[in-house]
Amino acid sequence: MNIFDRLRIIGLGLQATKQLFALTEHAPFEASAPATDDSDSLAVGTLLVPITDSLAKVAVLYGLNGLSALLNAVKSGDDAANPQAQVAWGAFQKSQVNGGQVWRILTYSLVHPSFAQALRESAAMGILGTATTRFQSFSLAFSAVRLGIFVPLLVTAPQADNDAVLINMSGSSYCLLGVFLASLATDRDRLSVRSQSDVLAATGLGVLSTQMLVRLLRSSGQTRKAGLASLGAGIVSTVIMQIVRRVNANKAD
Repeated sequence: MNIFDRLRIIGLGLQATKQLFALTEHAPFEASAPATDDSDSLAVGTLLVPITDSLAKVAVLYGLNGLSALLNAVKSGDDAANPQAQVAWGAFQKSQVNGGQVWRILTYSLVHPSFAQALRESAAMGILGTATTRFQSFSLAFSAVRLGIFVPLLVTAPQADNDAVLINMSGSSYCLLGVFLASLATDRDRLSVRSQSDVLAATGLGVLSTQMLVRLLRSSGQTRKAGLASLGAGIVSTVIMQIVRRVNANKAD
């Protein structure tokens, strides 16, 4: 590994660290008080209702999902599993990045092995992104998406060969899952079940989370390493946010 490889890895590490600190910036100064009655709580069913009061911001998150699926639909005419086709569509390859194509650090996340997986990833990001936006904030959801782009590269790129091709490893969806699960563990008192739709929403979110965790445990190699790292990053960043929230609340007192 030459000095340029080390500098690029350090750069990726600094970018991921920046995303972690960005998550903590959204911790409110007031500690979250437990819900005292139904009027103060958030119905589980609302977690799946798209945000309409900040449509432009939400369009950015959903736009990334749609662009990813669209690119893979167009690419379906090529052999999606062909590494050369993946490189042509923006996959990460260390030799290409070393040659100056640093934009591949971002575009690799839009390249999927199949159109079906692109739709699955888009659906997971859309559902978990909406739930996180409702439960916490859009800024937190979007920060998790960005963090999920860089974490997989941090744990896979340093060991990859110069000609190895890296594509989307579901980092953003697993990071969102980590944020959502950690939020449930720390702020579950804010949620309430008031109707049948809330039960259905809770069931749907539980099934999605379980399927993603089972798929992660059944995966192997770089995909499993990237997924576990992204899931852990989402959990750790949310715990940090809660710690900052409580520290700020104690200072206010």
